[in-house]
Amino acid sequence: MFTFDRETAIIVAVIMCIAASIYMYKELKTAKEEMENVKGVNGKITSFLSQMTPVKIPGPISKIPKSVKKEPVKETQVDDETDENQESEEESSE
Repeated sequence: MFTFDRETAIIVAVIMCIAASIYMYKELKTAKEEMENVKGVNGKITSFLSQMTPVKIPGPISKIPKSVKKEPVKETQVDDETDENQESEEESSE
């Protein structure tokens, strides 16, 4: 009958590695061909887009009269009530 000793295991492992290497070689070869096809399509699209002229879009019409002036925004000064609020919060937390 067939014995499965160390030498047989090594032979099986070598055959498996060779088969895996052949499979990987074929897959990488097809992937390389697909990448070359993608590069070709990319080149065609680039050349097509470079031949097109840009279309000018008219800008929006200004409806605001130019004589209108905006007044500056005035800010009010805040009193020191924040200290009172902090003290009351401290007292309520106790």
